[in-house]
Amino acid sequence: MSFRNSTYFKFMAVCCVSLLVLSVAGCGGAPTYDTGLVTGTVTLDGSPLPSARIQFQPDGGSPSSGLTDSSGKYKLKYTRSTMGAEPGNHSVSISTFNEGDSDAEPPVASSPETVPTKYNSDTELTAEVVKGPNTHNFDLKTEGGTVVQPEDEGGEGEEEGE
Repeated sequence: MSFRNSTYFKFMAVCCVSLLVLSVAGCGGAPTYDTGLVTGTVTLDGSPLPSARIQFQPDGGSPSSGLTDSSGKYKLKYTRSTMGAEPGNHSVSISTFNEGDSDAEPPVASSPETVPTKYNSDTELTAEVVKGPNTHNFDLKTEGGTVVQPEDEGGEGEEEGE
């Protein structure tokens, strides 16, 4: 009977060790990314720009984006669970346009574009991201720029009231 107990003990030990190895190794887990943390403030004519989408597009990589808060501050996200942006040179675009979604829970209100095209669809903005913390502030000016409202999906554009 001690032989059976000995075999049972060895079997249980192997099972426990196997479970331990599997729990330490995991099942692949979430991917990790080599990013630099990016924060900053966006102003328009010297005032904080709230609810603006800011996007960093690297040369040949995946973009990062963020949304400014009421004081114009933002933090970029690379993925849902990874903050920051890929290291390297980026084209930066900033926009306040949001066509809204009345079917969303809660509904999302539409908002017009207040940022000139030289900062979004025809952006002149660039930034370099390095590993570690990065601060990129953008002081946008409306003077000398054209603000264009993107056409909404129905193709109605800006022709209301005609």
